[in-house]
Amino acid sequence: MSDTNIESSIQRINLKSLYSDGPILDIGGGGEGLVSRIEGSKVCAVDIRMSEIREAQIHGPPANWFVGDGQALCFQEDVFDVVTLWFSMGYMSDWAIKQRVLKEAHRVLVEGGRLSILASRIPESCERLTFWGHFTFPDGTISQIGYGVRGGQEQTLERITELLSDIGFKIRSHEDNSEWFEIQAAKI
Repeated sequence: MSDTNIESSIQRINLKSLYSDGPILDIGGGGEGLVSRIEGSKVCAVDIRMSEIREAQIHGPPANWFVGDGQALCFQEDVFDVVTLWFSMGYMSDWAIKQRVLKEAHRVLVEGGRLSILASRIPESCERLTFWGHFTFPDGTISQIGYGVRGGQEQTLERITELLSDIGFKIRSHEDNSEWFEIQAAKI
């Protein structure tokens, strides 16, 4: 790994509703609170840091907030219709952590439940990555955010989809953009 810091160009991302009438779990849901700002009171947002939850609460979404670790969720099995990890996987720099979090997501999803991942591509060749996102919400609100994460992860669409398949998810769709990707999967 080199000692370089990389910054992405500003990525324009249109966020969409998750179209769920049931409960949604947002792992790493603090910070900007993207999912909570779209889906409101249907969301249980979990973040490992209270400071990230407080930051998300500034935007006023009526979500249910929990301080907790995605590796050991406090929820029973088969509870959520949707689990999201929107730009939170980059903060899990160890692949064993990513695996444990995705196994927990699988555990708490109902049969046929959906997993939605938005994630930055994090190269092996950098020490630190700053990902810049220009997000447009379904209501037209715009938010520009920078995510600074540890580099060297080699976080790619291919590696994440392989991990998901190994855990027992079926990939429904994926979209590979130059500096970020989206995966939609289901618990089978």
